[in-house]
Amino acid sequence: MKPASYLPKLSVALIAAGSGSLFAQSVDEPTTDRVYDLEGFTVTPLEQFANQAIYGETPISFSEVGKEDLDKYLASQDIPMALNFTPSVYATNQGGGAGDARINIRGFDQRNVAVMINGVPVNDMENGWVYWSNWDGVGDIASSVQVQRGISNLDLAVPSIGGTLNIMTSPAGQNRGGMLKQEFGSDGFSKTTLIGHTGLINDKFAASAAIARKMGGSYIDGVWTDAWSWYMGASLQLNDANTIEFYGFGAPQKHGQNLYQRNIATYSESTARSFANFDEEAIDTFYERGFAYNETWNYVDASYTAPQADHHGIGPRRFEGYINERENFYDKPQVSANWYFRPEDSQWSWDNVLYYSGGEGGGTGTYGSVSRVSDFGGYFHRNRDWDAEIAQNQANLDSAGRAESTGILRNSRNNQYTIGLISKATYEASENWTTSFGLDWRTAEIQHFREVRDLLGGDYYLENEQQKTLGGIIDYNNTNTVDWLGGYWQAAYEKDDFSGFGMIGLSQISYSFQDDYNWVNGAPLIVDSDTFDGMQLKLGGRYNLNESTSVYANLGYVEKVPIFDNVIDDGSGEKYLNPPDEIFVNYEIGVNYTGAEGKLTLGANYYRTNWDDRAFSRRLELRQGEQIVFDEYVNISGVNQRHQGLEFEGSYRFNNQFSLNAAVSLNDWEYTNDVTARVPGLDSDLQQLIPSQFDLYIAKLKVGDAPQTQFSSSLTYTPQSGMYFTGAMRYNADNYSSFDPLSRTNEDDRIQSWKAPDFTVFDFHAGWKLPTDTDIEYEIFASILNVFDEEYIQDATDSDSFSGYHTDYYGDEDLGIVGSGDYRDLHDADSAAVHFGAPRRFNAGIKMSF
Repeated sequence: MKPASYLPKLSVALIAAGSGSLFAQSVDEPTTDRVYDLEGFTVTPLEQFANQAIYGETPISFSEVGKEDLDKYLASQDIPMALNFTPSVYATNQGGGAGDARINIRGFDQRNVAVMINGVPVNDMENGWVYWSNWDGVGDIASSVQVQRGISNLDLAVPSIGGTLNIMTSPAGQNRGGMLKQEFGSDGFSKTTLIGHTGLINDKFAASAAIARKMGGSYIDGVWTDAWSWYMGASLQLNDANTIEFYGFGAPQKHGQNLYQRNIATYSESTARSFANFDEEAIDTFYERGFAYNETWNYVDASYTAPQADHHGIGPRRFEGYINERENFYDKPQVSANWYFRPEDSQWSWDNVLYYSGGEGGGTGTYGSVSRVSDFGGYFHRNRDWDAEIAQNQANLDSAGRAESTGILRNSRNNQYTIGLISKATYEASENWTTSFGLDWRTAEIQHFREVRDLLGGDYYLENEQQKTLGGIIDYNNTNTVDWLGGYWQAAYEKDDFSGFGMIGLSQISYSFQDDYNWVNGAPLIVDSDTFDGMQLKLGGRYNLNESTSVYANLGYVEKVPIFDNVIDDGSGEKYLNPPDEIFVNYEIGVNYTGAEGKLTLGANYYRTNWDDRAFSRRLELRQGEQIVFDEYVNISGVNQRHQGLEFEGSYRFNNQFSLNAAVSLNDWEYTNDVTARVPGLDSDLQQLIPSQFDLYIAKLKVGDAPQTQFSSSLTYTPQSGMYFTGAMRYNADNYSSFDPLSRTNEDDRIQSWKAPDFTVFDFHAGWKLPTDTDIEYEIFASILNVFDEEYIQDATDSDSFSGYHTDYYGDEDLGIVGSGDYRDLHDADSAAVHFGAPRRFNAGIKMSF
């Protein structure tokens, strides 16, 4: 039987998740495999192009959150926050800024998690990171979010080591109608969303559009959001063989930030004292400022109304009476054109997408010497004294009577564009065999520079004997390029109870750097990298033991090309010596069970991922006597990690009113070996000169930054059609603080990084579709997040150099060591910097569908 994508009559795949399920689990047959025709009009489904996993066919572990569950559990948070109830996924909102969330899957951060929207990669082209503020409106228009854990079934050479987050937007071909939703919540939050669909027009064309406006404050002082988002989707069926789709979305926004983790004592003295051996001197140094404290803003006299500069030019400031030191502003729209060629009665099909993403914006901070308040003890976490700095700048007059600023606000700007083309051809060789191959081409240009944002009372800022005014470029001005070319070949086989696939992918990448700020010999410095080659191999198979039970296994080998930051130093333009390919080897086995009538679904799997030669870079200076014989940027190889674990998930429907979902993750992530200092590319004589500080003692240390033990569950009560009440809980344990492995250079220091306390958080969600006799439907909904106002630490950094307390930093000769060879004082609660989780808050609203 041909898959849905090969049906002669093209069709739309729709998500139809029931409100009684928290998420459509990989062990429960999702509705993405259902195919619907809309009034005779058909649109090519995105699922095949976007590598959507299909229950019963794709031999990987995955979970899926449908549209209704997204609306229910997201509660206007960033999309990753709705995925915390899936196995081995950990998402936090970090400092609480809108769009500042991050996600970790199987112990890998976003640099090794591929994020796709309609099959188009959105990870940063330079370093692989994902900035969720750029995709703020995606949650409003997403039809589903699929979390594929591990190597996934992606055929693109993207960083899908920990997993893949595949976001699908609502298809254009929907019935005519629309939706208006008004939300409000804690801290003055307000959001209005309007979505409309044309329905079928002349049996050929359909379109959807959405716009949203979001504003509000935060439970953190000085944090706020001012955002818009928009979406447009259209589909045109040219003839029986050709369909074109257009997608566009963007999220222009500004928001205040709370970037810095702090010492626990800065948040709460009583909380600090609840930890054993928390140093009393640390409490005196980092004394209590409260959980809402944020040092990156402060009040300013309302009479100060000078303009500021940003990506829109020079204009009035947003607020009177206070100034944010750290603010993010960005607009990164993405548009794409998809062409599907599916000739009737042909074994061939051809899918293409041409896309463009261009962004402008940046983040703010101080530059020069800016005054801090001094009305309390301790040095760290002091707010800026804007009034004092303004007065100082206004009094600092030059010979012409103009005020020269000694400290200012700056914008760190990032203007960029990416153009890409993905082309895939598929051939159905026989009833059992299907093969496909394709190309993935991308090119990007990214400009990094700093500019004067606010002169803080002065007339200019003097740099390099030049007077810089608002918008003037300072500090640096670099342009980086990234050129990418990938290709793959894949074969799939399906017969009776067995299905399997094999894939090989190749990729090439190269970079360039141009320094337009510090010229050399009267011209900008231009540096071109070598071309780096990567490869990935994937194999997977699934076998149905009977109608209720299936088993699967997959294997992956990935040689990941180095990111820009490990090839060229973005400050000096110097190339790193021998950037390494990082090697990942992954294998996984799993079993799924579906009981009679689908009431009980269970799934379990074991995975293991080895990460070899993790890339780290440093500047290395080697001397022979007083002579410097080597001074270059180098990559350090030999750091290896092992990520392995057991994952379980399941659901049980007691009756038409009660249903239960649960997920368990038992993980073991650790560094596997000590590292003897070695720099690839150095001859043996120079290798002998490498200082012992480059030796790393990390064997058996746990990988930090996410809890290694997780349990979540939800119970939904549906007393009548259209009404639901859901209680959800998540328990996280064994959350070791993040740390830099390159900091572990003392052979006697074998202490694990500080482990944050275990915590459990409960959420509550409710909704009711009001009875009506008209064509307009009304629904009211509400969410209470962190119902019991749990105080918990969600992010932590071990032995932090800024917010951690170490007696050696304050002049104690014993370097904070409790006893000979005992380094516990360097890895305890008072040495850590943390973000606490959000307190209790609510989100509620009304939705009108027509």
